[in-house]
Amino acid sequence: MTPFSFLPKVVRALLIVNALVFGVAAIVGGYMGLHLNLPGVGYGSLQEYILYFGAFLPTSPFEAWRYVTYMFIHVDLMHFLFNMLMLWMFGAEVGQWMGTKHFLAMYFFCGIFAALFSVAMNILGLTHNPIIGASGALMGVFVAYYKFFPERRILMFFFIPMKIKYAMWVMVVFDVVFANTGDAIAHFAHLGGVVAGFIYMALFQNIFMKSDGILYNSPLSGLFRLFSNDPGRYKEWRHLDDDIHEGQDKVKKKSAGGPEVLEGEVLYMDEQKRMDEILKKVGSEGIHSLTDSERQFLLKASARARRGKGL
Repeated sequence: MTPFSFLPKVVRALLIVNALVFGVAAIVGGYMGLHLNLPGVGYGSLQEYILYFGAFLPTSPFEAWRYVTYMFIHVDLMHFLFNMLMLWMFGAEVGQWMGTKHFLAMYFFCGIFAALFSVAMNILGLTHNPIIGASGALMGVFVAYYKFFPERRILMFFFIPMKIKYAMWVMVVFDVVFANTGDAIAHFAHLGGVVAGFIYMALFQNIFMKSDGILYNSPLSGLFRLFSNDPGRYKEWRHLDDDIHEGQDKVKKKSAGGPEVLEGEVLYMDEQKRMDEILKKVGSEGIHSLTDSERQFLLKASARARRGKGL
């Protein structure tokens, strides 16, 4: 796992806010037993007050603040730890690739959409229970990880090695099967987060990244190349892992020669200055925003750092 100090700032901020709310609710309100007695509300612990005002209620869809507050409320220790572990594990790389702006936008979009999805299920009579926790937003993060790194392996349920591209659908099936079992898990919110994740990633990859659009840079591009008089305009769709491996191979092949200046590249005399500028760009806009020149600069710098450490 990425050390806390190296996590993207947006992921660190979300972890800290969730931890603070959990500490107030579970420790101050639960363990220490701080109680309040507000007029019109009644007597109760601070933890009960946080749940009363912050949980999302599918039966009260017009209480707008709940669409955000519910994402930061965890009163069960295992629920809190599991969700924060997911945010830490998957949010670290997704945040780096997407950048602060898009990661935060996706996180809240998926969380709010998950609540709206639960409202729709409530109208259909499938769920009525209050919802708390970051799971809906985190399912969107998991979808982004699945889209970026489909060949990565995780320990599904902590002991079954499985590629992300399969684990994603195992989780969806799990939520569908157990949606109406009354197990106190917000399965419909999870499913809403998955749907929102796919929607946001479609927008991110085909519009937000300022590509040539879905016809020119998507899984469909191969089909259009077959029937086009100018097939070169349709880019081959590639996953990020493919791009990373290809870039690493280029560095290995060309590291024996002198410094290479790519097309459109400005040769910096001060490499540290360029590194700072690239890292700043990654932090704000994500790794996706880097040019080929900038990506190879980072790969070469990483290779030099490993050689310097004898790795």
